[in-house]
Amino acid sequence: MNNNFKSNSDKLEFRQIVLEHVKQILQISIHELRQDSKTQVSSHYTIKVFEEDTRKSYIQAIENLAYVTLPYFDDSTKKVYDDTIEIITGFDFEIIKKFKEEYDNTVKEVGDVKMSYFAVLLQLRYAKKLFIEINQLLKRLDYLKSGTFGENKKDEDETFVEDSDEDEESEE
Repeated sequence: MNNNFKSNSDKLEFRQIVLEHVKQILQISIHELRQDSKTQVSSHYTIKVFEEDTRKSYIQAIENLAYVTLPYFDDSTKKVYDDTIEIITGFDFEIIKKFKEEYDNTVKEVGDVKMSYFAVLLQLRYAKKLFIEINQLLKRLDYLKSGTFGENKKDEDETFVEDSDEDEESEE
């Protein structure tokens, strides 16, 4: 049996992919964005079990949404992307180097702050800026309607509007 055959109902429109990705980002953000780890202590040993770091999952999901929608960026979105992607994808030492003064001020104000913690917080901040801008782009492109992103609009109109005035006139 050939598994390459797909019916029209199996095809995903780009719009659906984007909306599903946005939905997944929102699902991640429903919960507190943090690194989870649990320590299991037994009489003979201690095990530290790490779970998903939702902060990094959130950042990565927004980064990937940007990559998918990049060909459709307008000037405004491209500018925000250019301003944020270096931080979103940067290594901790690169971020700390770029924000050395802000990091030093934070350490003075709060006390000892791990560089990796500070870097992730900055990545979150910049990812949120990018996510807001991508959502504004999607709104400008009216992504909830079909035909967005160069998709062909279906010939049939899925909305039914009853026009009772014309019906009454044609009966007379």
